[in-house]
Amino acid sequence: MIAQVLKCLLSGAFVCPIAYQTEYNLLQLPENRDLVAETMKTLGYRLARTNPDDGAFYMAPLDLTDLAVSRVKEELSRFRDVFGPAVLLLDMIRQTNSVEIGLSPGDVIRLASLEEVIIESASLESQLRDLAPVIKNFNPRASIRDNLRRVLEQLRAAGYVALVNSQAEIYQVTGKIEYLYSVVEYIAEHEVIMVERVDDQVRDEQQLLDGIGDA
Repeated sequence: MIAQVLKCLLSGAFVCPIAYQTEYNLLQLPENRDLVAETMKTLGYRLARTNPDDGAFYMAPLDLTDLAVSRVKEELSRFRDVFGPAVLLLDMIRQTNSVEIGLSPGDVIRLASLEEVIIESASLESQLRDLAPVIKNFNPRASIRDNLRRVLEQLRAAGYVALVNSQAEIYQVTGKIEYLYSVVEYIAEHEVIMVERVDDQVRDEQQLLDGIGDA
């Protein structure tokens, strides 16, 4: 069973009670967790969690070598190009303001409930259409329900939600969502830093030009 846990982690999966209940339960035992951590260490990785209490387990580089930094940059690029659209989808879902729709690990999303909220909001329906370029197989001529299904299926494929009832089309938010939020926060913070650096550079150049003009 430990081999299966390692297989999940090394594949890049986020082991949480929603998506990988058996593996997550195994990692809850200190002796199993220590064994997995030691094995991963020999491979150059460490066992990380999205939060120290009940977060999802995932694989992270043991040391921030040049290669590790390069991979982190690649991951952020993938987030911008691939997972970035997922943020747009989550923002759209948040705006439903429905008590039945949450975006924390374990929260349930019912396709039918989401459809009802969007049908009643021209603004949300417009936002759904705007997502056409980033949603696989999105069809502007399809029904709201069909396109919402494509939205949720894209989130499922990325590991942010799991389909827990295919007949009723009920999804559940996985622990990976916390990692997504942390990346969003990281990017937002560093965008602010970059903007501040550019502003400082412009200000310095302007002061230099002013000084030359006064000379």
